[in-house]
Amino acid sequence: MITLKDIKTRVADVLTENGFNVVASEVQEGFAKPAVFVDVFPSSVELLTCGGRTEQITDSVEIKYISASETMEDCVAVSERLKRLFLYNTFDIADRHITIQRIEYEVEDNVLYTYFDVEFIQARDVQEDFESMTELEIGWS
Repeated sequence: MITLKDIKTRVADVLTENGFNVVASEVQEGFAKPAVFVDVFPSSVELLTCGGRTEQITDSVEIKYISASETMEDCVAVSERLKRLFLYNTFDIADRHITIQRIEYEVEDNVLYTYFDVEFIQARDVQEDFESMTELEIGWS
């Protein structure tokens, strides 16, 4: 079962392996630039089977890149690097090979925001509560 934490960890690993300085989301100031922040949040879920045992999940990833030079050129160059890392390669999480279909970008105050969805199907852990059988009576008539 893939969790939000699994996705966030894998995105951070891919970025770190490729030379990005990934900073914990809790850090608000005092970090070295250039820096990258990663957030993952649930976007949608759809039941695929009767009884809700299988679901299609879409989790959204936000990568916030804060440039050291704070230029648009740097943001454009990093957008190309992120495209090569996530759009043109399979994204491996746990035992899955996930393909990212679309990446969106936004630049605000020379900070690059990159968004993409991670979509997958998985079985849902369902715990059903039943009353314990205490006594079985068989009646013969």
